[in-house]
Order: sequence, then C-alpha cells, then structure tokens
Amino acid sequence: MKVKGFLLLSLITITSIGISITSFCLRNSVYKDYYNNLAQVPMEAVPFKAMADGVFPWTKVSLPENKEEKPASSSVTVAQQEAREIKEFKTVDDSYFDDALFIGDSRMVGLSQYCVAIDSRATFFAQKSLTIFDIRNKEWIEAEDGTEMSIAKALEGKHFKKIYLMVGINELGTGDEERFRNVYAQVIEGLKYLQPDATIFINSIMHVSEEKNNTDELYNNTNINIRNEAIKGLADNRTVFYLDINEAVDDENGNLRAETTGDGVHLKGACYEPWHQYLLEHGVE
Repeated sequence: MKVKGFLLLSLITITSIGISITSFCLRNSVYKDYYNNLAQVPMEAVPFKAMADGVFPWTKVSLPENKEEKPASSSVTVAQQEAREIKEFKTVDDSYFDDALFIGDSRMVGLSQYCVAIDSRATFFAQKSLTIFDIRNKEWIEAEDGTEMSIAKALEGKHFKKIYLMVGINELGTGDEERFRNVYAQVIEGLKYLQPDATIFINSIMHVSEEKNNTDELYNNTNINIRNEAIKGLADNRTVFYLDINEAVDDENGNLRAETTGDGVHLKGACYEPWHQYLLEHGVE
C-alpha cells in the first residue's frame, strides 16, 4: 500500500509540474488572457480554466495582435493618427453596405435573414452562439468546400471598407468585463491588420426584454450594460465607432420592446427595420 501511495503521489507531482510547465510556456500565446490575475487563477490552474472556455494548448490564435513594422514611407505615425479628424455620423443609403462585412452571433444571423436591403449587398460572417473568443481563436467560417477556416484565412484576398461587429450575449457567463474588453480589443486590432482600410463599427450588445431581464440572473440588462460600457471605450471616432443599437430597439424603460421579440432575446423576423434604419443614420465617410 505504501508503494502504491508513493507511486500515486509521484504521478500527481509529475502531472502538476507538467501542467505548470505547459501553462508557463504558452503564457504569451494561447493562455495570454488567463495570466492577467494569477492571484485568483494560479498558474497550474490556468489550463483548466482555459479548457472550460474551450481553449486548449493546440488552439490556434488566428488574429495577429500587432502589426509588423512597415517602411517609413508608408507607415502611419502616431502624430498622423492623432491628427486624423474625428468623424461624425451621417445618413447614408443602402449602397453604403456594398463593401461591408458583418460579423456576429445569432442576432447578426437574423439581420442577414430578415433584412434583405443589407444582406443583398454586404458579406456576412455570422454564426449562432458565436463569441468574441471564437472570432479570435477558432476556425468557424464555412468555406465553399464545407470545411471551416479562421477569420484570418477567410479575409485573405478580400477588401472591405466597413466591418460591423456584434457579439457579447453568449459571453455573459464567461470571465468578467475586463477580459471581455481585452479580447474584443485584440480582435479589433487583428481586423485592422487584416483590413487596414476598413472602418470598424462596434454594435452594442442588444438588450433583452423586461420579462427576461427580471427573471434571469445572468442574461439581464444590468450585465449587458456593464459589458457595453467596457467596449464602448474602444471607439476612437476616427477608425473605430460605437453604435448603440439599443437606441433603436428599446422601450422607454431600456428593455428590448416586448412586441418585437418572441423569446426575450432575439428580434422577430419582421422587426429588424429599426436596426436597419439606425445603421443608415450612422454612416461615416
């Protein structure tokens, strides 16, 4: 029994050391987001926390986080960036979406299904249950041959002038608003790298109905507002803009209008026009 106990203890010790080494070696790549607070998540616990979020040692980090330096003649200096004039919203027509890409979860899927004016012109990379973590790490966009590819691969050879993002409802049970904001910022930087001429529009996380808000401890508007405030600060009103879609779909109490939703979360098929009109009223040139 003593021998078996010793062997078991040795196996546990070796496994713990192996996990810690793996965690440390991947601290600047796959596990980067989990090293923000080692006081709450010890190094040896990082891989288990990551696995709970669907992130494994072999997970690919598809979006580059930093741009490579370009020759001085073509690079944009910090001074030039700061000198760019802050832009204001203007009303546009549907041709504005001819060179637009929409990325998002099931709510964005609904926009593609029920707003023909946009879907007939724009490109959609949208998927049910999509999260900001999926956009950054996973191969989730279906290719013509049925295989799935990363957003970086999907954008090869493409040229978009506008990119609209809407995710966040599915992430409410994962991490906190700081981690959500950090990964969102990384995705934006990656998209800037992949599509340097694109203006990026952050669509707010759409609210839920009053009934849903009052009965769900997780998927409620208090939690949604906390996440929206976190990503709102990513906009610089030069190349990245924040769109408060809730202005178009909320009732007077700040809840998704009850008559526009069947499940308290998603818009009914006939109720996407306010969102469409809001986008038309918030173009930039």
